[in-house]
Amino acid sequence: MSKLLAALTVSLATAPLTDGAMRTEVDRLVTGLGAARHLPFHGTLPARIVPRDVAQRESAIAVGVGLSGAGRDVEGEILKRLGLLPAGVDYGALVAKTAGSLDASYDVATGRLSVPDFVSLGDQRIALGHAIAHALADQHFGLRDFLRLAPDGGRRLEGDAERARLAVVEGDATLTGLELQDPHEAFLGRHELSTLGARLREATATEGAPLWLVELARFTHVDGFLFTARARAQGPWSAVDALWADPPASTEQVLHPEKYDACEAPIPVDEATLPTLPGFGRPAASDVLGELVARTWLASVLPPEIATRAAAGWGGDRAGIYTARPGASPDGGAAPERPLAWLTIWDDSGEAEDFARAATQVLVALTTSAPATNGPAGGRAVFPSAAGLYALDRRGEAVALLFAAPPSTLPAPPALDEMLDRWRRQQNANRKSATHPRHAAPPNCPRRDRAGGRG
Repeated sequence: MSKLLAALTVSLATAPLTDGAMRTEVDRLVTGLGAARHLPFHGTLPARIVPRDVAQRESAIAVGVGLSGAGRDVEGEILKRLGLLPAGVDYGALVAKTAGSLDASYDVATGRLSVPDFVSLGDQRIALGHAIAHALADQHFGLRDFLRLAPDGGRRLEGDAERARLAVVEGDATLTGLELQDPHEAFLGRHELSTLGARLREATATEGAPLWLVELARFTHVDGFLFTARARAQGPWSAVDALWADPPASTEQVLHPEKYDACEAPIPVDEATLPTLPGFGRPAASDVLGELVARTWLASVLPPEIATRAAAGWGGDRAGIYTARPGASPDGGAAPERPLAWLTIWDDSGEAEDFARAATQVLVALTTSAPATNGPAGGRAVFPSAAGLYALDRRGEAVALLFAAPPSTLPAPPALDEMLDRWRRQQNANRKSATHPRHAAPPNCPRRDRAGGRG
């Protein structure tokens, strides 16, 4: 994070790093940041100076990074199957290595600040302030509860919802640091925010890092900052506090704040809609990927502007990763490497067709082959490959995809029909109890009223 903030300000004068100097600087920043954020810190923030090896270890469990637990493993396996992470890598270790931060960090588990002993206070003051801003938020809002972290650090939220909340956490901390540096809030002007966002995006370009990790950093640190800064630009700090009390439910709402204001919630997709695969049975685990993953997956092959446009109509999804049954050998041979089924739902049939067209091009690139069968434009496409069967089909607002599935079902994989038929049944059941269409704010939408009252 210090690399991002360093793009906005110059390094301050250095000072020898001693316990006394560290304590003085931490206390000074706690007071200044608390006043700037209108969240005074109660008591003394525990802090310690740590050597390089401890800083490296703790950087992997700092806010916004901590990757542990079964949910993280599932996310990593899904991202590998989508081609967004290298096969065989440890997801958590890769994130920690890519983050590469050896700056000050705040540990939500212990409530303690760690300050590296090999970086002068002046050179790490920006990162130190960012970490202290996390401590302020933790004391007032409870980061573990907000992120719904389990005792072992695992997740209790769907992946997309967690990423949306992380955007608030990181965005608030960046906003707090800038507020301390610029109490006149000149950076909150529309032009200034746009320029600032562009500079931050450029600063997140990490050479050699997988596209997913770059886009995740840009989302949490840049889009999260712009999302919280928008609230602050339109109202007092209480407008930002309201984001903690009523957080965005999806990355879609962060990328399109007007959808947050309108209470346009993601469309729930039950795991029961995912298919049974020969030799694998039901999915071993599933997750909601969200607009951010959909956009990044398309951008792995297509120009960013096309990927952004094709993913902008996201409404909901559910992806399931499979594990071969013990002793089972699908199709009598070696089992494909963990198939993936992904059912995506779009705002309307036109948005679904746009995504299907774009997704077909990505599948061509993943399998390096033309489809064996292809329906109407934007419809079914099936790609046999050495890794298994890749396929896509669309009906109405739903697009179903398969990755590395057992190939025995050519030329028309029943798993696609299974997903689309089950979705239609779920949609029909939900329609009976629905009180409003997705595009209309419900009568009791507090965000709409709050946005309308901002001055």
